[in-house]
Amino acid sequence: MIIDLDSHLREQYFLDEIYRLDGPYAQFTPTRVGEGKYQQSNFDHSIDPRPRKAMAVFDHRYMSDPDKKWRGGEYSERQRGGWDLERRLKDKTLEKIDRQILFPTNITIPTSNVGGLGVALCRAYNNWVANITKDYRDHFWPAAMAPAGCPDEMANELRRCVKELGFKAAHLVSYLGARTLDDPVFYPYYEAAQELNVPLFCHPNTYGDLTEKFNSFFAMHILGRPLNCTAALVGLVCGGVFEKFPKLRVAFFECSAEWVVYWMHRMDDDYEWVRDGEANHLKMPPSEYIRRNCYVTCEVDEKLLPMAISEVGEERICLASDYPHHDSEFPHTIARIRERTDISNRQKELILGGNAARLLGLD
Repeated sequence: MIIDLDSHLREQYFLDEIYRLDGPYAQFTPTRVGEGKYQQSNFDHSIDPRPRKAMAVFDHRYMSDPDKKWRGGEYSERQRGGWDLERRLKDKTLEKIDRQILFPTNITIPTSNVGGLGVALCRAYNNWVANITKDYRDHFWPAAMAPAGCPDEMANELRRCVKELGFKAAHLVSYLGARTLDDPVFYPYYEAAQELNVPLFCHPNTYGDLTEKFNSFFAMHILGRPLNCTAALVGLVCGGVFEKFPKLRVAFFECSAEWVVYWMHRMDDDYEWVRDGEANHLKMPPSEYIRRNCYVTCEVDEKLLPMAISEVGEERICLASDYPHHDSEFPHTIARIRERTDISNRQKELILGGNAARLLGLD
């Protein structure tokens, strides 16, 4: 079974449908502006917590606008798979993928709004994605979003998504405001994930204090993923989360498998100096927690993949297509893994699905 752990919906074209709120939060329901549909949709709303200035810099909607015909228009046409699941099914078959995990494109709306509004938005998204995929459960598996802006409700929403909606994995923010992932407010969420045997997927966004200092999409996109995931990795490992929750499993997305190797070495190097001081809560070197508790997704063309396999372990690296986004290798993701001559056939099969099956509890 070939399992793609990272694909996306284009839910931002349906904000007024997904986040149709009632009760005390009804005023936050987005309002559609104009007659534009799909890639040309516009909404009046205040539910996106990302900084407006950074959002303006990061704006790359021209790529998916069918009128712009960016790179011949193939990319904008592909976006239909972000909302039309019959089209997605055909594309998935073309790629020879059996199962896909689905994330929203704008993860921050359901995960990063604060308080009761954040909980309402998170539940609304999870309900919507469960509904649109209910007839496609043999093909598409949504990742449950968790309301990190209201940590007290994260475990409850996780249990609801797993037990009532049948989700197999859940999202984990990389950090939120002043909180890093070793903050005890997240402990009940980790405990619930461990108890339910559900992996947490740390799919980052592009925003953050350092990233937002730049004034181009190019620079922000380069920095955002690895900086976000590094903050998460350091918090979970050095903060002792994996020591406290030894069965917790976390996968990191869109940074390459090479990314984690540097941080394994960096953390181990510092650990040798402070293992008998402020790091004495760790019972083994940081790299050992990564090899035990962590998974990473790889890029099909990363040159140092054999090194990452050797350092992290061949059973810790998974496939991620990022379909239908602009940097996806679609429709050549699977083929380019299979074409590689620097990794073994066993390693290819583990990356293409074996590792994901184990991570998701399917084996």
